[in-house]
Amino acid sequence: MKAEEIQARRQAITNLLYQKKEVRIQELVNQFQVSDETIRKDLKYLSSEGIVEKSHGVAKLVQSKALIPVINRTPIDLAKKNRIVQAAAKLIPKGRCTIGLDQGSTAALLANYLKTHDNKHIFTGSLAAILELINSKNTLYCIGGRYSEADMSFQNDTVNQLYDDIKYDLCFLGSSGVLGRQGFCTSSLVDAEIKRHLIAKSTRKIVLLDSKKFNYSSLVQVAKWETADIVITNKGIPADAQRLIEAQTRLILV
Repeated sequence: MKAEEIQARRQAITNLLYQKKEVRIQELVNQFQVSDETIRKDLKYLSSEGIVEKSHGVAKLVQSKALIPVINRTPIDLAKKNRIVQAAAKLIPKGRCTIGLDQGSTAALLANYLKTHDNKHIFTGSLAAILELINSKNTLYCIGGRYSEADMSFQNDTVNQLYDDIKYDLCFLGSSGVLGRQGFCTSSLVDAEIKRHLIAKSTRKIVLLDSKKFNYSSLVQVAKWETADIVITNKGIPADAQRLIEAQTRLILV
């Protein structure tokens, strides 16, 4: 079975759990027409991602806070996000370089700074970022796929096949809620794979998240903090979270 088929089924299971909150394993076997063992492997994977918990033949969704659509997120805590973006902008080389830019409201704000640059090759799946950069003097590439209205981004299950020969000088990664997690997170399996692709292909990895993200959890942990070269967030985050991040990577508080 192709990797994208497995990923699609696991995303479909996740979507079903979002709707029903819990579902019997036998129901999944019947719906997807696969073996009991296959479904159990899927659930084991989803459990490792922090999405489901299994109990007596039933899979239950691990509850996390729903994300506000990105178009409504940008004005929220704008001053805090701008401080993060200003710190991130200082890390962008002056000359020619290749940048991977993640989805999300903070990444879209960073795109507003990037449009004042030139000679950059920028790869992104964020429509919000594309709209900021479309008239800039940079070379812009879109990571295509199915359009997610909530995230204002294009998400592709076969991201590893896209621009596979590209090496990014640096990438900027967003994150959803990180409460109780050991690293930065996202709200979907597909977006997690896109972020992991950027990580694998980037020389320098920079995570941008506002302090509000420390107040709630999220669906999928993308990677541990040590995977990032730099994490930029606001001052005043919980002390235990600050210690955890500082033990693993460079933390910039703004």
